[in-house]
Amino acid sequence: MIESLPPHARAAYDRLMASCDELEAARTRALNTDLTARAGSRRVTAELLARLASSPQASSDLIHYATRVASGECSWERIEVDAEPVPREVEELKADSQIMWPSEWPTSTTEVPSQPYRIPWE
Repeated sequence: MIESLPPHARAAYDRLMASCDELEAARTRALNTDLTARAGSRRVTAELLARLASSPQASSDLIHYATRVASGECSWERIEVDAEPVPREVEELKADSQIMWPSEWPTSTTEVPSQPYRIPWE
């Protein structure tokens, strides 16, 4: 049957068979993928929390906190302390073993003096 193909159809047939071979190789790789293997840990950042807040599935608590961050009232680093109530996304991220919550969060609220320290001279 293949030998009886006209020359103009033979090129299309060869491309189709090459695509089928690539598809079979991809299928084999997918079947051999270990889904239980850890994909590596990911670190929570302010950018990640902002992206979560902008997603359609974000909770109303997270969206409310995001508006407070955007207005400068608070920061993402202090979400555990300043958010009332703490958004469910924060609890889910902290409970996930593949997510690294920054150890330096929450940051302190001490204000940095606007003037440098001066030594009083006698």
